[in-house]
Amino acid sequence: MKSTFHVPGSTFRRFRFIPDGVCAPQGFLASGVEAGIKKDGGKDLALIVSEELCISAGTFTTNSVKAAPVLFDLQHIRRHPIRGIVVNSGNANACTGQQGFRNAKVMSELAGKAIPVTSCDHGNQSFLVCSTGRIGRQLPMEKITRGIRHAATTLSHNGRNVAEAIMTTDTFDKQVAVEFRIAGCPVRIGAMAKGAGMIQPGMSASGQRPALHATMLCFLTTDVVISAGLLQECLNRAVAQSFNRITVDGDMSTNDTVLLLANGRAGNRLFRAGSAALRHFQVALNEVTRSLALMIVRDGEGTSKVISLEVTGAASAIDAERAVRAIGNSTLVKCSWGGGDPNWGRICDAIGYSGARFNLSRLFVRYNDILLVHKGLQVGRNLKRIHRIVRKPVFSIICGLGLGKHRAILYTTDLTEKYVELNKSE
Repeated sequence: MKSTFHVPGSTFRRFRFIPDGVCAPQGFLASGVEAGIKKDGGKDLALIVSEELCISAGTFTTNSVKAAPVLFDLQHIRRHPIRGIVVNSGNANACTGQQGFRNAKVMSELAGKAIPVTSCDHGNQSFLVCSTGRIGRQLPMEKITRGIRHAATTLSHNGRNVAEAIMTTDTFDKQVAVEFRIAGCPVRIGAMAKGAGMIQPGMSASGQRPALHATMLCFLTTDVVISAGLLQECLNRAVAQSFNRITVDGDMSTNDTVLLLANGRAGNRLFRAGSAALRHFQVALNEVTRSLALMIVRDGEGTSKVISLEVTGAASAIDAERAVRAIGNSTLVKCSWGGGDPNWGRICDAIGYSGARFNLSRLFVRYNDILLVHKGLQVGRNLKRIHRIVRKPVFSIICGLGLGKHRAILYTTDLTEKYVELNKSE
């Protein structure tokens, strides 16, 4: 995705982007099939499988209402080596009670039975489970059973079908992969994601609410040799600067999940904490997750613009977070951006009710580095230039609160009539 705004940390690249997604690393296969779950048809069930047992890491929605697959994965992700992931779209399996949890467990077991046992796994066939779609309906298990068996017979190194199978209201599939070297050893990270609406992830490894308050799913694969503890630490950092920094409509899903599998096929020396090799891996993982997060914002339901919104000069990190999310989720602000109007008064209003402390006499607002508000007052000579900026599909805004050194960034969108059209019924 091309953009005119700066993405922190994206300038240091010792890796190259390569085709494909989750199948790019060594030893991973995938399949996406049509199981009949979506009422309008299309691919709706996916398998991601490693030829070797994997260590895994995950982050999960902090919504107090968690879907059955989220609850299942939270119990299983650290207990067993993982062989793969099974995913359905068209049904969220959320608010489905004990039956929903049993169905998630059955999905895992079905996938394990459908994949041939290899010498590496000694019969251990643990699969993680994800679902996305409408909330409150039980899964059609007969269709899912047939779909899993079909997907198991069509596994390949082509990740295109699997990316399509997890889409709901997405308008394009979201995939990225990178290759780099660690001590001369070629290493890859592959990934795919889905998401366009119900987007304001706030995920943690435990599923418990951190300082932050249609579903976002992301699946990452890598062939590096790494410990489970370091893999989770790397994923936590990557998610914090990517998926937890985006919003489309301010709604957190019941199903938000990011899963990362590492099968060790690259054969590199085991990473050590604080090593240059681990830092290199972290930079690449950050770039992969940030690229996917920006694709999700770009594909936001009923949106036409992507905005990099930054709040600086806050007295505390909490104040910076309050202000940036108040602005980025304000319906009035987002509608004005959709209409090509910078409407700085609405931005100041959002800061005012956010609960963040600020100094009005030192407050400023910049659009693409052009000053619109200085010391709390409009700079009239720049207004026409800023109107032209807001009509562009991508632009940046920086708001200074004038009290301290803390800052926060959020990638957000405008809001148009199309969002209402898409979401007034299912």
